[in-house]
Amino acid sequence: MGNFFTSSQIFNGEGLDKQQFIDKFCKAMADSGYVVCDSDEGEKSYILRFDADSKWVAIASEEYAQNSNAAKSDTGRIAKMLGTYCMNTEVIDSDCAAMSLYGKDGKSADMLLMGRYDDYFGDDNPEPNEKIWSQFLSGGSTWEQFKEILGGEYVFVEDGLSQLAPVIGIDSGNLLFSAEDAEYADELMIFLEFKGAGGKKQLTINSTFKKIMGEALEPYGFKVIKGRQPYIVRVINNEILHVISFYSKDPDYPFDKAITIVCGIATVYRKRISLDLTPKQNRIWLKCYNNLGIPFIEKSGMEKKRLPSKSCYNSNDPESMIATLKTGAENLIKYVLPVFDEVKDIDSALDFAEDFGQPCYSRMCTEICNTYSDEDESFLNFLSEKVLSKQYRFLDNYFNDHDFHEWVLNEIEKRKKENTEIIKKLNLID
Repeated sequence: MGNFFTSSQIFNGEGLDKQQFIDKFCKAMADSGYVVCDSDEGEKSYILRFDADSKWVAIASEEYAQNSNAAKSDTGRIAKMLGTYCMNTEVIDSDCAAMSLYGKDGKSADMLLMGRYDDYFGDDNPEPNEKIWSQFLSGGSTWEQFKEILGGEYVFVEDGLSQLAPVIGIDSGNLLFSAEDAEYADELMIFLEFKGAGGKKQLTINSTFKKIMGEALEPYGFKVIKGRQPYIVRVINNEILHVISFYSKDPDYPFDKAITIVCGIATVYRKRISLDLTPKQNRIWLKCYNNLGIPFIEKSGMEKKRLPSKSCYNSNDPESMIATLKTGAENLIKYVLPVFDEVKDIDSALDFAEDFGQPCYSRMCTEICNTYSDEDESFLNFLSEKVLSKQYRFLDNYFNDHDFHEWVLNEIEKRKKENTEIIKKLNLID
């Protein structure tokens, strides 16, 4: 059934605090030929997640999510680099998991199998090495408890992993931590970017996307946003944003990487312009570019063209990555920019939201409320002369309730002011 997820942990046997651990990790990476850098230059990206009561630090990378073998080999490399134990947990199926422990020399020290492992590993399940695992027992836990949980029967193997985690001193949430969880960043997470200290620079999808797409779209008024997130944006009349980005997808064989190019519209009248979030977090309003391109092709009577929902390439073949992005840029310019070009005022932004399913819920326009989602564009209704002139029923309170009417006007000014500051800080407008 395939790999559900992979997660890695670093044993913090020295009891280092968060900053001490980060310093040690960065120094060890430097000794291995990688130095800390800005996200635009990053060749290797890691997310560390700490827990004050845990002896282990979770480590994740987007590369792990798409390649469990890369996660295993990197876990061994990090164990040797830091001179400590590291563990990789792979949930192979809903009821089967393998936990690979690597020693200070970076070599396999032991493996634990949990759940219905015989379908994947056969009937032979060696006994766990008590001498190795006993050193991790925590909180008065015993070897018997360890063995009992490991040999339990679970409908979902994550339940067993969550029980085993505190027995060996790992936070249950951290044991299941992966790069996707980093979409909901908190104060326990640290994002680290590294580049090679010398020699030929390794191409990354983030930096290559920004370079190729940025250069292709710059003549059309788009700017690349600096920072971790790969956004390319054009601002119209200081109030409407045309946004293009991408996020990773599962590749099709024989490729090992894939992305989907996404695009959407944002205005300064939504609750918050959230370009600090990942494109995947913003997927409720950032749609695959073929959602815009295919209707445009049909409407314009152009010759039919297949616009794939994802583009695959091989990570060990930079030319395939570059070719994928160049094709994406050509398709965007030909089939998506004409759609964006029509979105230049409030009414056309409303039309876009309706045509392409962006959040714009008219029912939210009826009462004073502070629970609007960040991406909801329903306040455009109050700014559209076309909408207001039709006296829609959902606008009754706006016309007849003085307090609500005043709140709306104040909220519009507040949103515009706050979002204008955001896009100024991103150097999208002066």
